[in-house]
This record gives sequence, structure tokens and C-alpha cells, in this order.
Amino acid sequence: MTFSSCRGRLQSGGILAVLALTGCRVDGGPQVVPAGSPAPLHEVPCEATGTAARPPALESAASGPHTVEKVVDGDTIRISCNGTNTRVRLVGINAPESVKEDAPVECGGPEASTYLHSLLDGQQVFLSADPAQGVRDKYDRLLAYVWTTDGTLANKSIVGQGHAEATGYGKSFAYSEDFTAAADQARKSKAGRWNC
Repeated sequence: MTFSSCRGRLQSGGILAVLALTGCRVDGGPQVVPAGSPAPLHEVPCEATGTAARPPALESAASGPHTVEKVVDGDTIRISCNGTNTRVRLVGINAPESVKEDAPVECGGPEASTYLHSLLDGQQVFLSADPAQGVRDKYDRLLAYVWTTDGTLANKSIVGQGHAEATGYGKSFAYSEDFTAAADQARKSKAGRWNC
């Protein structure tokens, strides 16, 4: 739909969010929606810091490349975002704790962290935000889907290896069906944390 055909649906305030959620675009161009996505993804508001080539199949809303400065644990990394070292929480997943202050190390936590280190340490990645999840969480971490330069979706990969569970914390998220299927397969094969 074009902006003019959607104008009647718009209320004051939040116009861009409404445009994104209703499928309307100001320019009238096509909107890219990944398979299984209830709403289009958005770019993460960080300038690119890397030089890696964009994977050909990567959807257009992914920003980057961004250099991974540090892997914190099984579901959190750090990147440079507009000159600031910024935490990024992988959306749609929850890995067992391995470094949280005042919390015990959970079964499978070190393995989840090791897996994400092996996948993302020093790598360049591409990020997308999910409008249903928001841009930041209550801890001020960016919430994002994280793709490697070969097009691997890190969020789904860690779930598929059994090192994290699929969850939107009560909110919908774009890849919920894919992540849930990957988690079910990992659970059935007792991979990773499901072997605890």
C-alpha cells in the first residue's frame, strides 16, 4: 500500500510505527517481510563499523556490518554503536546464566557462552530490530536479530544447538515458529542445555 491509501488509518503520533505495523510505506515501494514474520523488521540505529560484504540473502532491514567487540554470555554481545560500547541482547532467546552478578551459574550456561564465542568472537555482524519486541529492553540493551557474514542467524543457531530456549517474554517475535521448531528438535535430541 502507498502512504495515500493508508492515510485514513493514521492517527497523530506514532506514524512511523503505524506505517510499519500496517504494511504502509511513505515511498510506496515494496516492504520486505522475512518468512514467518508478523511485521517488518527495522534497522538497529547504529552506524556500521565493519567492512564485510552483506550476505546476498540477508533481508534489507539489517544494518551493518558491526564488529563484535565482546561476547558477554550466551545471549548478549557488545558492539560499537555510534562510538559507544553497547550491549546487544539477542532477541527471541534466553540462554542459561553464566556471568550474571548475584546469580548462580546455571546448567548449560558456560556451554552457551562458549558456543556464542565460537560463532561471534571478533566477527562482523548485521542486526535487525523486531518492532513487536522494541528497540531496547529494561536494562537498556539493544534488542536484535544477529546475522553473521555467511547469513547465519545467530539467535536461531544457538537455540538449534540446544544452548538457549526460544522466548519472546510474553510478546510475539518475528521468528517464533522457526525458533520454537529448532528448540523442540534440540530438546528431543537432548542437545546442549536439554541434557542437564
